[in-house]
Amino acid sequence: MTDLILATLHHIAVFGLVAALAMEGAMLRAPTLDPARLVKLDAVFGATAVLVVVIGVSRVVWGGKGWAFYEANPFFWAKIGLFAAIGLISVLPTLAFFRWRKAAAADPAFAPPADAVKRVRMWVGLEALLLVPLLACAAAMARYPF
Repeated sequence: MTDLILATLHHIAVFGLVAALAMEGAMLRAPTLDPARLVKLDAVFGATAVLVVVIGVSRVVWGGKGWAFYEANPFFWAKIGLFAAIGLISVLPTLAFFRWRKAAAADPAFAPPADAVKRVRMWVGLEALLLVPLLACAAAMARYPF
């Protein structure tokens, strides 16, 4: 039963992570940006990512398959690598959101430059794109060895 509960919580957290990332992407396409809201949403994204990791580690430790299954599973390690890459890439939008919030606090008429918004949108898009192979690795991991 523990394994089922952890798996369910892990999936819910991952869906939350995807939803937060999608909302960031949508907000970056809005005609006007609210940097303070972006910072709050990005904090939700970050907190959800931490939750995904904590629950994932719990699954490895207390789940039904045990550490030996994960240690020898190349798809597990690929999934971890992709998640780490997404986390590292997410630092770039986070820093931009903080800069934009600070500038908006100093000047209420501030609007981020279009090229900066486009660049941040690209990074958020890359994060979303990397979720595809991550999810493929998760599916392959569960079925390994084939």
